[in-house]
Amino acid sequence: MTSEIIYLPAIEIANKILSFEISVVEVATAFLNQIELHNKRINAITDIRNKEDILKEAQEKDQLLKKGIILGKMHGLPITVKDGYNVKGLISCNGVPNLKNNIAKDDAELIKRLKAAGAIIIGKTNLPLFSLDWQTTNSWFGQTNNPYDISRVPGGSSGGSSAALAMGFTPLELGSDYGGSIRIPSHFCGICGLRPTEHALPNRGQFVMPGKPQGHRMITVSGPMARNVGDLIYMMEVLLKTDKQLAEITPIDFNSGKWQKGKLKIAYSSTLNNVEVDKEYSDLLYQFVKKLEENGHQIIHDTPIIDEKLAYSVWAKVYGHEVDASSPAPTFLTKPFMFFFILFKYRDLAWAKNVFKGIGISAENYATMLNDKDKISDIFSDFLTEYDIWLSPVASFAAFHHQKAGKAFIVNGKKVPYTKAMGGFNNTTALSGHPVVVIPIGQTSKGLPLGIQIHAKKWTDRKLLEIAQYLETLTRGFQKPN
Repeated sequence: MTSEIIYLPAIEIANKILSFEISVVEVATAFLNQIELHNKRINAITDIRNKEDILKEAQEKDQLLKKGIILGKMHGLPITVKDGYNVKGLISCNGVPNLKNNIAKDDAELIKRLKAAGAIIIGKTNLPLFSLDWQTTNSWFGQTNNPYDISRVPGGSSGGSSAALAMGFTPLELGSDYGGSIRIPSHFCGICGLRPTEHALPNRGQFVMPGKPQGHRMITVSGPMARNVGDLIYMMEVLLKTDKQLAEITPIDFNSGKWQKGKLKIAYSSTLNNVEVDKEYSDLLYQFVKKLEENGHQIIHDTPIIDEKLAYSVWAKVYGHEVDASSPAPTFLTKPFMFFFILFKYRDLAWAKNVFKGIGISAENYATMLNDKDKISDIFSDFLTEYDIWLSPVASFAAFHHQKAGKAFIVNGKKVPYTKAMGGFNNTTALSGHPVVVIPIGQTSKGLPLGIQIHAKKWTDRKLLEIAQYLETLTRGFQKPN
């Protein structure tokens, strides 16, 4: 029964619960058994509620159903969420060592919405040190492994989320993305992940440091992760549902812009920022694009022309400013610490210098930074207005072997810096705040998943997801790890 339940689409599990085909207790037990069997090897789940408490809540939700009471679309659905979200009673370390025992006293806004829809939050998933890497490891919770090959990384920073989905620990996950933190893990673990339009979803209660104001108000977005696009749509509908309009959220109707099912005008970039792409991955991307062309869609090889150096500096300065706002240390200590941390860990001088400039940034320089962000965003917006979607690689390659962060890669015989191989496809594309979804399109000869980024114009998230759902039918979709 366990194997039959855990890999079903979330929508199907929820419908089976509501139609009394399976009980909430059966579903919760199936996922808990899978976690018990495999989490020691994968190490995706970092904090999990007491089993008895989970099953008690499951029983209560079964009883409500028998009385004809349905809490919402996710009634009784057990799920896990990324560590960075506050969940009352569970650890929220945010990737910070001295918060490894920090128990959240309340729920993040999106957790409240999930619970209001009837979801059962069973546990939290791992993230890297400071939630700042494309692999997921830290000294207190340990290293998370890729379910397709445990000698390889699951991506990061939502690496625990992607590994949990691929391993059948949860049907849905709540991740976040600043520089590929949803997109890279989705690519490496063969799942689907949406980086929604910036300010579509609230970050309240995500990456909040005790005693500090809410940070991560720019570029960082919350987003759903799942094993199929239909479940991304399903989760977005829940995450957007609220009776209260929040000040920072633009009140756009998610369902207002649907795809009309016509032939698509598609921009395709075989690489971004001149970063080398592994030949096997490049060949698969070409085959996928060729299939779209054979299905009557217009493919135009095109890329938005931006000042990459400027875009990267703005992306890094915004991060520095956000870090400073939530740092427990004063600015004069945070500046040198972050500079040397990034320089020595990731060996990226440009990133380190611009984070340094963003920490304690002056009012004038802050305004200039926002002006530059707007200019670059306008270029992306104008470009995306010309097309239904834009396709691009997610990284230089499939999931890589566990290694020291900052160590360069060899791709097609050429040396590619660590941050360039992944950040080159994700950092500057996050700057404009447009929605991006990643879906799996195949696997390498070694059975490692490979995905593609599908970009669209701001506030067309529903249309983007519907197009992605169609593109998914041209692939084998999610493939269970052996």
